[in-house]
Amino acid sequence: MTLRLLPWAPEYGTAMQFDADEVTGSGREAETDPTIEGPWAAVLPTNDAPEAVQIVDGVRRAEAHAMDEASDGSAVFGLFGSLAVGAVRLEPGGSARLLEDVFHVERRYLQTGGTPLVREVSSGAASLRFAPMIPDQAHTSNDLVASLNRLMLDEEARLAESLSRDESTLTFVDGPLRLRAPGQRVVGYIKRIHRWYLDPEHQVLLPQLRPGERTPLFRITEDGHERTSWFLRLADLRTHFHPLAGLMRLEVPGTLPLPDAARLADQSARVLPLLASSPVRDPRSPQNLIPVGALEHALTHRLGDRRWVSRMITATIGREYAELAR
Repeated sequence: MTLRLLPWAPEYGTAMQFDADEVTGSGREAETDPTIEGPWAAVLPTNDAPEAVQIVDGVRRAEAHAMDEASDGSAVFGLFGSLAVGAVRLEPGGSARLLEDVFHVERRYLQTGGTPLVREVSSGAASLRFAPMIPDQAHTSNDLVASLNRLMLDEEARLAESLSRDESTLTFVDGPLRLRAPGQRVVGYIKRIHRWYLDPEHQVLLPQLRPGERTPLFRITEDGHERTSWFLRLADLRTHFHPLAGLMRLEVPGTLPLPDAARLADQSARVLPLLASSPVRDPRSPQNLIPVGALEHALTHRLGDRRWVSRMITATIGREYAELAR
């Protein structure tokens, strides 16, 4: 077996995370039909690229972990968390514009039990409000971080639903589709692949794809829901990187007619490789697209400096403790 590297910076993990069952495509919870579009061979789209594209993404940040006591004296975990969601628009001429009027920032204090209160933290004239929440089935600090991530994904879905009503524009949203009522031209793009859904016979095509080529469409039936999906080669990485490392999986709702799904797949193959990042620009290249990197930077700025927020939380809790100790 030839050893190959994976391109993401180590602190971000990898773009591929799967177990042995997923590699072999056992699909214990999902059924896959790779025959819906024709012969299983690379597809190189020749149609026109979309006139305009908008991409929805978000960031979230665990500001501080905490511990409190419930009324019965039992310990409960807490988390000060922040999230921001927004979109970037790409015009036909190639110019990119952040849609700052749709940016959304939210701060939450999540707790595993008890009666969480609104947490107002301040320093001088500045203050931040963390709204209370007890997530379902959250028992540990890691559960609270996962709940914060779900909140961010829910906000991304709401924004994508709103933006996708403009059917003159192709809308991409980060991650598997979670939209309740998506427009007809919205595509979910998965930067970090957890499941391949394909058996070994069909996986053979993936490392053979060239930049801009995609797999034929395949149907995924999982938990009673259908999605239409495909893999796309974003970039041709150097030989010391694993050939699967430059891939991205995309999907549309299974209710979308097959010709419409194929058209969206072709348009994604025309535009996304042009937006692929390089290691010089982004430690999660090539999947973290160049305009998405700019969007994430702007959203992170909206959250405020991490150290500043941490000092506000620490100072506020310190004052509260001092008052109780009097």
